[in-house]
Amino acid sequence: MKTIQKTRLLAVKGEQLLVIEKKDAIKRFTLAGGVKKRNESLEESLVRETQEEIGLYLNAKTLAHVISKVKLKQNITTIKHHFVTTIKTNVFKVVETEKFKAVYWCYWEDALPYLDKEDKNAVKKYFKSKFKKKVKSKNYESSIPPRIAM
Repeated sequence: MKTIQKTRLLAVKGEQLLVIEKKDAIKRFTLAGGVKKRNESLEESLVRETQEEIGLYLNAKTLAHVISKVKLKQNITTIKHHFVTTIKTNVFKVVETEKFKAVYWCYWEDALPYLDKEDKNAVKKYFKSKFKKKVKSKNYESSIPPRIAM
C-alpha cells in the first residue's frame, strides 16, 4: 500500500489566514503546502513548498502541529498534516502562476466556504480553540441595575 504525506500551512495574523486563490472558473482557496519528499521531515517539506508556491520563507522551528487527517482510497493512504505559525510580513507573492491566481490575507471565517473539507476543519479547529468566547459565570443575582430596581 502506498502512503502519501501532505503538509498545509495555517499562516495567521490575528484573526486572518493567508490563503492562495486557485486558478479555477469558480472561486476556491487552498493553503500553502504540498507533498513531502522521501528524505525530508514534514516541517522541511512545508518550508520548501511554501517557498516554492508563494515565496514566503518560514522557520521550521516556529511551526506547531494542529491536526493530521488520514484518507484511504484505492490502496493509497494520504495523510494531510496541518501546521500553524504566526506571520507578521506581507512579503509574499504567487510564484506558481500556472496554478494560482493570488495570495492574500482573509478573515478565517470568510475563507471557510472556499476551502476543501480537510483545510476547513483544520482552520476551524485552530481558530475556535484560539478565540473561544469566554462564558460568563452564572450569576443568580438580578440583572436589573440597582437604580432601577428600587
